[in-house]
Amino acid sequence: MGKDRLRIATKEDAPAYLQLIQEAFQEVKDYGIDWPSTNATLESVTENIETGIALVLERDGRLISTITIRQPWESETPISNYPFLWWFATANDYRGQGVGLKFLEQVEQEFLVNTLKAPGYVLGTSGKKHPWLLDMYLRNGFQVLATRENDDDLTVSLFKVLIPERFDDNILRVEQAEFQYQD
Repeated sequence: MGKDRLRIATKEDAPAYLQLIQEAFQEVKDYGIDWPSTNATLESVTENIETGIALVLERDGRLISTITIRQPWESETPISNYPFLWWFATANDYRGQGVGLKFLEQVEQEFLVNTLKAPGYVLGTSGKKHPWLLDMYLRNGFQVLATRENDDDLTVSLFKVLIPERFDDNILRVEQAEFQYQD
């Protein structure tokens, strides 16, 4: 096993990043989930790398996991004023080995807490089409922020508190008619 290296992706990573995203999200796409990550193109991953903080976990020169941190100002309709994590994927041959969860924990400490000083963050998942992922997040300290019914799925927005003494529920929630916040 080689040494893992966490770094910020560059435009030069876009082809390998696309390959990782397409491979990892194929199962999600097969479930009928329509997200930007399930329909990734070279153009969309390049935009993601250029506009977000696209972090990659590299092993022996190969991208094996990725997470992108989006700041609230990157969306016209943010669900929260805390950072939003998306495009979280791990290469299929590393599934079930804890690589993704370990990477997420490293991102939480090194980038969200130590660099951005973020008291918490938000992410989203499907509540019906792959509930095992929702269960995994709930087991790992996430709480339900909001839900939204759409077509034949339930979008679940989750949040995780990283710095309890600085966390502010008023910053967490952005009032929008389409979201039903959970208390």
